[in-house]
Amino acid sequence: MQESGTLEATHSTVHEILTNPDFQALVGRKTFVSVGLTLATMAVYYGFIFLVAFHKAVLAKKITENITLGIPVGIGVILITCVFTGIYVVWANKNYDPAVKAFKNKMGHD
Repeated sequence: MQESGTLEATHSTVHEILTNPDFQALVGRKTFVSVGLTLATMAVYYGFIFLVAFHKAVLAKKITENITLGIPVGIGVILITCVFTGIYVVWANKNYDPAVKAFKNKMGHD
């Protein structure tokens, strides 16, 4: 069981972090990047589904004797999401992780 003083100190620290402008900017940047990539992923997936639903003829066009355009487009949908994941990982490693480390150091945490 925690003592009241320790609990109050923890709440004070949490409040200090949550109201810190540097922390809020950090959260804002992460949200901007992750929401942007999520929306891009959704646009690609839903674009493909809408193509299947409303323009079947486009995807049904044969590009070889046995392969229609839908197959490489479907593979492209999968690959573009891998690219989006890679973009996020590179961004996080280059920008977000160092910023988190710097913020933790500034706040006196390892």
